[in-house]
Amino acid sequence: MGTGDDRSWLEDLTEKNGVHRHVHFLTGLSYSELAACYCACEIFALPSQGEGFGLVYLEAMACGKPVIGGAHGGAPEIIEDNVSGYLVPHGDPIHLATCIEALLADPAHAKEMGARGRQRAEHEFRFNVFAKSLKKILREQCES
Repeated sequence: MGTGDDRSWLEDLTEKNGVHRHVHFLTGLSYSELAACYCACEIFALPSQGEGFGLVYLEAMACGKPVIGGAHGGAPEIIEDNVSGYLVPHGDPIHLATCIEALLADPAHAKEMGARGRQRAEHEFRFNVFAKSLKKILREQCES
C-alpha cells in the first residue's frame, strides 16, 4: 500500500504470474481509507525478509487481524508466533501457504489470533507505554 523502489518489479511479477487482475496497488490512501482496507481483509501477510520494526503489522493487529510475517528482521518483535499470527522463514512458500490455508480454514481460530493481536497492540505498543519504557531506560542510564 504505497510506492517504493519495488513497485514496477512487483507489477511485472503479478503480470508474469497471471494474477495482475487480482492484485491492486493502492497509493495515496487517507488514514480512514487505510483502516477500511485493514478491516476488510481476513488476514494480513507481509512475509518480508528484511522488514524493520514494521508498523504495518501493528496497524493490522490493531484492527483485529491475524498477521503473517517473516521470521526475520523486526517482525518477531511484534508477532507472537502461533499466538497473534505466524512467522514464516523467507523463501518458504509452502510454509506461507500452509499458514494462510490454516487461517482461512478455521475462521474462529483466525479471529482469536486477531483478538490476541489487538490486545497486544493496545496494551504493549501504545505511545504511553513506549514513553514510560523510554523514561526508565534514560533514568537507568543517567544513574549509572
